[in-house]
Amino acid sequence: MVTAHGGAMGTGRNTQAFFDNIDNYKADAFEVDIWKRGKLLYLSHFPSYISYKKKLTLRYAFEVAKEKGLKINCDLKQKGIIKDVIALAKEVGMEDLLIFTGCVRLKDSKYIDCGQAWFNTVGVKYVKENVKRLKERLESFSNPHFAGLNVNYLKIDEGFLTECIKYGLKLSVFTVDDEDFMVKYAKKIDGNITTNKPLKVREILEKQE
Repeated sequence: MVTAHGGAMGTGRNTQAFFDNIDNYKADAFEVDIWKRGKLLYLSHFPSYISYKKKLTLRYAFEVAKEKGLKINCDLKQKGIIKDVIALAKEVGMEDLLIFTGCVRLKDSKYIDCGQAWFNTVGVKYVKENVKRLKERLESFSNPHFAGLNVNYLKIDEGFLTECIKYGLKLSVFTVDDEDFMVKYAKKIDGNITTNKPLKVREILEKQE
């Protein structure tokens, strides 16, 4: 899966220009950054305490994704809002196209009954010796919507990736703009690549096919 990072191709994160160019990314999904203030779920990379009502809303992002038939990567910038995001997605009819990254926590398992959840880990090194334990930890929750790990691509190497393939641990890697990495690893990543250059990733994948 190829995800267009928020602001892909120089459009600006969480901007109208980003949404206006979605057809040009040739991606399977697009990413938005989510905060909550009051009852409003709005799009912003940083919290907004004054002008948040002027921001694009998550409802708008869901409606665009639904119209385009694309998955939407909800990068949760705030803890404890996943329940509200899921409720809105179900209201709009987007629950089957959800992807969660960011502040999505293992203890939120009881709320995650749709979509795909990709987890960032804290204090765990991405080395091959830890892959089996990480896989077993995710599986211990018996939640079919737990997809795998969300990892900064700069923190992984071929040894770690080989072990992930061996144990079936899927990865969502971000934010991959390095074309050498794309060529070396794009086909091997079993999961997702988030990038500001979705057309380049798509081109490389098609060549490798």
